[in-house]
Amino acid sequence: MRILFVGHSFLSAENQTKFVTMKQLDPEMDLQLVVPTKMQERFGPRTYEIHPALDAEEVVALKAWPSNWHMTYVHSPRRMAAVLRAFQPDVVHIVEEPQAWITVETIALQRRFAPNAAMTLFTWDNLLRRRRFPLNVLKCRLRAYSLRRTATVVCGNARAAELLRAEGRFRGSIEIIPQFGLDAATHHPGCEPELRRQLGLDGSVVIGYAGRLVPEKGLRVLIDALGRLKSHPWKLLLVGAGPLESEIRQRWMVEFPGRIALVPLVPSEEVPRYLRCADIFVLPSQSTPTWQEQFGLSLTQGMMLGLPCIGSTSGAIPEVLGPGGEIFEEKSAEELAGKLEGLLNQPARREHLGILGREFALRNYAMEAIAGRYLAAFARARSCGPATNEVSGEPLELISP
Repeated sequence: MRILFVGHSFLSAENQTKFVTMKQLDPEMDLQLVVPTKMQERFGPRTYEIHPALDAEEVVALKAWPSNWHMTYVHSPRRMAAVLRAFQPDVVHIVEEPQAWITVETIALQRRFAPNAAMTLFTWDNLLRRRRFPLNVLKCRLRAYSLRRTATVVCGNARAAELLRAEGRFRGSIEIIPQFGLDAATHHPGCEPELRRQLGLDGSVVIGYAGRLVPEKGLRVLIDALGRLKSHPWKLLLVGAGPLESEIRQRWMVEFPGRIALVPLVPSEEVPRYLRCADIFVLPSQSTPTWQEQFGLSLTQGMMLGLPCIGSTSGAIPEVLGPGGEIFEEKSAEELAGKLEGLLNQPARREHLGILGREFALRNYAMEAIAGRYLAAFARARSCGPATNEVSGEPLELISP
């Protein structure tokens, strides 16, 4: 099977690991990744990389214009057409939203230069925000164009699948698969006593968080909850960067001297090492009118590392958490404090939840499991041939774990 992947999220070598695993599972598979040469991301520009296990010709870097936002960039139509014509994929998988310009461009070119390929898309969209005129009209037309010409949509969470079905523009098959998996070897349970000592976390039960330091991640709710538990021997480990960093340093660390360790943004491959310094992991995200948690990769990391996890009700968190953790109502510092207090006081329960969470993560989020599910989804899409929704009257099929 020949698969062409298109998307800005493959810029980093780490995010290309899934494709390395796919090749290991199916040595007969040929692939190409089409990525921008560079893209502006949240914390600055990122230039494309090539995973050591991939050949240089398997990662095709094309200049993106404009390169400041993943929803509006396109590649040179001539260069993209040349890639499609030369590779002649069986499946084209676009990891951008249906209304993204690169999605529309790729589909239009695929229909001309690789007409026998089955088209598949990936979406996280669990909110379907309504835009004002004229952006709402443009978004609707772009989505309709893409969805009518797609055989399979892979959704990163169940809510995205529900909204896609209710929207009524898509009549192909829907699969629910996370975008990325985790390497179980690097996400092994354990402790980091020397690093824990260096961070000043000895002698306490450590509550950990990794991710963006932004209000919608619910960090103010977390610090409010911990403020209700001052008599307990907790310490807080925050790994990440963002606009709340100055507030954390100037207010929170002053209010709770010696109890908060703030580690600025670290390479993603280092995150498991820092999380092994924690005893509990918390993802307290809170929904806004324009955002809710779409997955929570750091939550799956905590579970894979064998940490007992607490998550809010925002978006996909309850779905992702499974049986290995506890849920609290988003924005409720009182309820979060109760969940934390229970785990702070019960080491045996922390251990039990950690075991359950790791077992669930190994079954559902290990790289091999995710890569295998994608290969099966692409094989199903290929078996349906290049027919599109424009001529298909088949009812929607929903495939989940």
